[in-house]
Amino acid sequence: MSSGSPFYSTNGMTPEGLSPRKEICNYFSAYPVYSLAWSRRDDRGTFRMALSSFLEEPVNMLQVVQLSPHHDPGHTPERADFGLVAEKAVEYPLTKVLWQPGYGQLDLLAGVGDSLYVWECDPTGEAAEMGLARSALRTRAKMTTRVDYAAPITSFDWNQVDPRLIITSSIDTTCTVWDVETQQAKTQLIAHDREVYDVAFVAGSQDVFASAGADGSIRMFDLRALEHSTILYEAPATVAASTAATLDMGYADSTPPARLASFTPPLLRLSCNALDPNYIATFALDSNRVAVVDVRNPGAPVVQLAGHQAPIHAIAWSPTSATQLCSAGADSRVLVWDIHQALATRNHHQRNAMAAAAQAKHLSRLSAKSDYDDAPKSPHAPAPGGANAVQAAAQAAAAQAISQHPATVAPSLTYAARLPVNSLAWHQNSPEWISIAFGDTVQTLRL
Repeated sequence: MSSGSPFYSTNGMTPEGLSPRKEICNYFSAYPVYSLAWSRRDDRGTFRMALSSFLEEPVNMLQVVQLSPHHDPGHTPERADFGLVAEKAVEYPLTKVLWQPGYGQLDLLAGVGDSLYVWECDPTGEAAEMGLARSALRTRAKMTTRVDYAAPITSFDWNQVDPRLIITSSIDTTCTVWDVETQQAKTQLIAHDREVYDVAFVAGSQDVFASAGADGSIRMFDLRALEHSTILYEAPATVAASTAATLDMGYADSTPPARLASFTPPLLRLSCNALDPNYIATFALDSNRVAVVDVRNPGAPVVQLAGHQAPIHAIAWSPTSATQLCSAGADSRVLVWDIHQALATRNHHQRNAMAAAAQAKHLSRLSAKSDYDDAPKSPHAPAPGGANAVQAAAQAAAAQAISQHPATVAPSLTYAARLPVNSLAWHQNSPEWISIAFGDTVQTLRL
């Protein structure tokens, strides 16, 4: 963490009014910002970002902004450091935007809402504000599976290995794989029992992807064998009070008594580890905890991240560390976590559990052999080592239970925004920078 970082350690909490405010770059939009994404192409301008608005109106905006060469390094809170270089009107709010991975001939930007859109971002040579050069966003493709009606698309991911592939998730329970070059759907499958809220390719693969949905589960698929899927994680059911069921029971009081009902919360977002394909992070509706799942041990999270005081809105893994991730939420907090020690401790417990199980199995075999050898002499003779075998089995079971219990991790760094944070993006080429969006403001923070 640099000396001027706006983040401060949770071990020595700095009062909010005294927290350092350097190394912050601002952009102030004319619209409330919902999604944002960093460009990975330095050849088209360093520190360039796409962001989209969220307006309950027929017209929304897609914007491309770039860090000005004249930005304020000392950080003046009221001064913008990013300037607008391109803008495009869209009919519906975009639920997510992403730049094409790699350095292709074309500079492509994609977004999803009512359809999958792909735009080409080209410099025009005209001068823009703050010493920047203007670009134009030209619609290259609009892709949908139906002409008459297309179910809203909730999220998508651009494959890092094969940039021709994009996968989308939809409220119609499906996931669709698209070929950007042919602008056609390659594969569509029913992924969940209910709406699918997020989807992402696993790191280093062009075939394996995971999805999360309203049924409260994370599922993993392989495009080479779509007849099979794996349920990696299911959110635990919660108990909620419901008054709707009592409205027809004739209570005179306007507030009838509540009834407890079991409810499986939807999983709103997932994030696949950028370096290790074994780990996926997710969070549920109205949850203030992040669950980290190990695909090698489905069923329960290996780590839980507890630190937010209100529902989480966004998560992202570090592009350069397999054990570091960031989250942001309705409590206006941006938290950075490191799960290295938690994973090391869990692996240590698993090794102990395996050793205890092997010892119990060995003692059990010795006990069984002793029973067989003593049977002709005395059928009722106690088996030597039998008590030790039982004790070892109990210890093995206890060790196994400890190894399967998720570790709870506290954040290592925190930053306080002015308003609830809607989204975040971790810069992949310069991983010391994280951008967040709240209200009409985008802030880029240095770790």
